[in-house]
Amino acid sequence: MHIAIYILLIVFFGIIAYQDIKMRLIHFVLPLLILVLGMVLNWNAISFIEQGKSLLFLVLNFVVLSAYFSIKKRQWVNPFQKMMGLGDVLFLLGVIPLFSFRNYIIFFVMGMLFSLLLFLVFKSKYQVDETIPLAGYLSVFIIGMIGSSLVLNSHLLIKGL
Repeated sequence: MHIAIYILLIVFFGIIAYQDIKMRLIHFVLPLLILVLGMVLNWNAISFIEQGKSLLFLVLNFVVLSAYFSIKKRQWVNPFQKMMGLGDVLFLLGVIPLFSFRNYIIFFVMGMLFSLLLFLVFKSKYQVDETIPLAGYLSVFIIGMIGSSLVLNSHLLIKGL
């Protein structure tokens, strides 16, 4: 049963990557499906305290991002208007059940670095938009994590592997 869930996760992450990179938007149902699959996959291991800490970490990041740009521009800045899309937020919320709190922080940092590096590589070789398809690049990152975990039969960051 777990292998079927991983295959579905890979398919959903692949669809998100395609949609976000190609059209700069994702369907809101996909992060919800990933959330549900993550909860099913890790039902025995889910700690609502861990999930709450991950959610708090995400909220804290958005507050700091908003405060930083508000101070920089000397007026209140909503980071969800021009800097980050709702799909990115839903994606980051949807993957929370896949990780423990510690691993979510590692995923967040490593995924952001991966996304930035991938964007810079594509920007140097191709004409791309000025925005980063964050959910798409993070999906590629997670597909790589799931794939390498299954091939190497090891637990990288995702719970339940």
